[in-house]
Amino acid sequence: MTTVRDIYNYIDSFAPYQTQDSWDNSGLLVGDGDEPVTKALCALDASIPAILEAERLGCQLILTHHPIIFDPLKSLDSTVPAALLFKKGIACISSHTNLDSAEYGISDMMVDKLGLKNLHRMVDVNRADPVTGRAVGYGAIGECEIELTPDELARLCKKSFNCIAIKYVAGGRNIKTVGMISGAGGSYVTDAYNIGCDAYVSGDVKQQDFIEAERLGITLIDAGHFETEHIAMGYLKEKLSGKFPEVEFTVAEESFLGRTVG
Repeated sequence: MTTVRDIYNYIDSFAPYQTQDSWDNSGLLVGDGDEPVTKALCALDASIPAILEAERLGCQLILTHHPIIFDPLKSLDSTVPAALLFKKGIACISSHTNLDSAEYGISDMMVDKLGLKNLHRMVDVNRADPVTGRAVGYGAIGECEIELTPDELARLCKKSFNCIAIKYVAGGRNIKTVGMISGAGGSYVTDAYNIGCDAYVSGDVKQQDFIEAERLGITLIDAGHFETEHIAMGYLKEKLSGKFPEVEFTVAEESFLGRTVG
């Protein structure tokens, strides 16, 4: 019998929870570690639709990237995801910055999605694993087999991450090395430039980051927060299914909540 704690401990073996940022709240956030699990849902967020999907599928556990409890909760009712999960008896394990900064983190998955060579270097190293001493930080750097133009890389990102649209500023040169940080990492564009990247890919890029990229002459691509992180759900499903074949893992049928106008 596989329990919630068994799954938590396995995730901890490849994305150690002690490596999460001090401001983060990853871990077993809802439920009892001793509860048995036969079905689990992998979702970027424990949104209400994802929770209802987990209930419909008969899941005892939902695995998320973004913590279901992050800011202090001042009240609890069924519109609060954590309370709704507890009410329905579904546990939640959130793996946020510990998965971002794992030895094979979400940014490494981005490199693989783009079909680039992984140089096994991070864009930003900012701490160490308190247990092993391993350097911990964010991002990955990929190398193009042949040089790409900024437009070619932007189109590759749009296709690879299934983006509705791409926003980017073109640098003044063709691209050989690409730095990337999944999620919201636009502010690291200067770090990518300083370590010699020709382009940088992330999500939630601010106007000031685009202006800085244009000044530096580095291509900066906003491929979306959701789009650059949702790829981790398939990875978790495959990795956990290999370890726990008796548990049915499913990727949530969630999609980007925004809309476009034709």
